[in-house]
Amino acid sequence: MDDDRTRGAGERIADARKARSLSQRQLAENSHVSLSLLRKVEQGSRDATPALVAAVARALTIDVTALTGQPYDLGGRHLDPLHQHIPKLRRALTYWDLPPDGITPRPSAELVRGAEHAADLRRSGNHAQLAALLPALLTETTAAIHTAPAGREREHAYATLTVLLFAAHSVTYKTGYIDLSTLIEERTHWAALASSDPVLGALAAWARTTSLLQAGSYNIGLQLLDRAQADIPTGREPGESVLRMSGALHLRAAMLAARSGDSDLAHDHLGSARRLSTQLGDVDHDGGRYQLAFGPANTGVHVVAAAVELGDGDEAINQASQVRITSDLPKIRACHHYIDLARAYLWTGAKEESLRCLTTAREIAPQQTRHHPTTREVVRMLIRLHHRSNTQLTRMAGWIGHDA
Repeated sequence: MDDDRTRGAGERIADARKARSLSQRQLAENSHVSLSLLRKVEQGSRDATPALVAAVARALTIDVTALTGQPYDLGGRHLDPLHQHIPKLRRALTYWDLPPDGITPRPSAELVRGAEHAADLRRSGNHAQLAALLPALLTETTAAIHTAPAGREREHAYATLTVLLFAAHSVTYKTGYIDLSTLIEERTHWAALASSDPVLGALAAWARTTSLLQAGSYNIGLQLLDRAQADIPTGREPGESVLRMSGALHLRAAMLAARSGDSDLAHDHLGSARRLSTQLGDVDHDGGRYQLAFGPANTGVHVVAAAVELGDGDEAINQASQVRITSDLPKIRACHHYIDLARAYLWTGAKEESLRCLTTAREIAPQQTRHHPTTREVVRMLIRLHHRSNTQLTRMAGWIGHDA
């Protein structure tokens, strides 16, 4: 058995700290986290939150993935088929300012349909199928940009490419290819700018905050989202797509603020999102061309997520009781909600509820659940806390490659 699969972020933090000849107190001070929390994480008696991992990685000047162990399932009997598509995706992304050789693109309408299919796969969390589809579509759409006449036709091709790049960003980030997802953030900004659509520009800004969240650069992320809000053309009577994008930006800003520990700012942004949601009606919308889902259900799950980011498991569970997960909410968001709840229940000592939430997340979006660092952290803690054998937990651990 590959022992690295069973190692938690705490063990990796301890190894990295010792390699730099730092004491726990020195690392805690440099990371601006409490010494007692760091000790518990290293000892394995407390899970490592994304905020803590980001702070420690920054202090140690290493990548977050060195502490999370991503990408997962790169070899052995748990090899994930997704990984075989990543080299092709890397090659497809080398084409942007120069046209791919020997590619004759299909008509624009067919490429748009391909991008819509990719967006559907992204929303459902089907990482392997999405990674298989994207390389050819990205290459073909890039070729279409270089053959299209200047003006609206070329801008339309750039808009299609923006949607594809956003899907590529999602799958690479969620599966731990952070270097690739960061590159895609830059490409997404470039394509959105060339599309001359400021709402797509806001989408690109939202994507860019992903790497800022992971790096712990919360204030920069908030500034970027403030600028994106200001750049959206509201006018006297803004359309629904503009209002939905504005709402989605507020939800993202709430996550940045919560992870930074600023509860007041997080609740301000959540309040703005609630007001926009009420204005738009009682049904969530998948975002259409602009991708980001927004509505009452998504706002509700972000309220729960903010409580988790702020370290308040009881409040997260309380808020979750008021959330109604509807079929309009994309599977990736619903899945993330139950992963967040699994952590909240873990903190309150409700082991069975925590495992139930992970099981629900797996039923909704199995690939996303399997690749999420929180899943592994929670499973590792549940194994530690269960003094008797638990068949369901053993199966979950085996499924993610963490043999109990």
